[in-house]
Amino acid sequence: MLKHVTLVQNLSTDPQSVYANQVLEYLTHHGVHVSHLQVLGKDCPVVPPAAAHPDLVIVLGGDGTFLRAARKFVSDNVPLVGINTGALGFLTHIEADKISFYLDLLIQGKYSLESRMMLSIQNSGEKADAVSLLCTEKLALNDVVVKNANPSQLCRLHLYVNNTPVAVYDSDGLILSTPSGTTAYTMAAGGPVISPEVDAISITPICPHSFSAKAVVVPFNKEFKIQSDAKNQDVVYALDGLECGVLKPGESLVVVRAAIPFQMVNFEQSENDFYSLLKRKLQWSMNPRWQSQEARAGAQVYTEHPPQQSSSSV
Repeated sequence: MLKHVTLVQNLSTDPQSVYANQVLEYLTHHGVHVSHLQVLGKDCPVVPPAAAHPDLVIVLGGDGTFLRAARKFVSDNVPLVGINTGALGFLTHIEADKISFYLDLLIQGKYSLESRMMLSIQNSGEKADAVSLLCTEKLALNDVVVKNANPSQLCRLHLYVNNTPVAVYDSDGLILSTPSGTTAYTMAAGGPVISPEVDAISITPICPHSFSAKAVVVPFNKEFKIQSDAKNQDVVYALDGLECGVLKPGESLVVVRAAIPFQMVNFEQSENDFYSLLKRKLQWSMNPRWQSQEARAGAQVYTEHPPQQSSSSV
């Protein structure tokens, strides 16, 4: 039973607090104590002690807001659920016009928790210790990106897996992604989309200057090291879109699966199934032939099954 919920609202996507007030009124009506945090744009939420240990975090915003909130609460194993008031909303997949329906499910306890893999990083230029690897500022739910600080030039990055040299990339950078993050920067860079239930990490070069440099998928239980070539200028690295540090020439970044998982709410509704989200959010597998036929017939856009074609169809 929910007793305490922390609501993280992005004022940039809900400036009049229309959706925030709807959530607040509903939860308080059902006897739930709500700690209300507000952020603006790409700011990270500041979490006071009174809001730090809720039963659940509800995020009102886009995927960026969700990722920044996840970093603040993951160490306490607090689950998150996202309501999309942003643009795409792949992690915040509850649409704003269905808030009441999903809040009903939350109050009734009709949901489960889904564990998602996270990545942890260690800069070779910093002191390595067990505490630093668990620091939430060094965790990524989506991806770790290493790229040249100067966007107009290539950088050379050496990749090692379990200390075995694998590849040398002359590229704009390199993306190491969890399955959760493969629908974000990785997909845009031509990498694979991986179902969240698969325990794997994808490695995708960004604009490599080689036809042979392709994305690869590797088991999660490996240690990945990205070393900046000695002739490079400075390269930067970012976790979930937040720039975190700089690698000097010759320095390396070690990436491993984080010791702690991220918990997110799963309502097990068909519209929130991973493949349904791919179709609804990214138009995955949408055949333009079927769409144009249905448009001419005045039917709804194809969502589930292709229309029956006559024997005379070409």
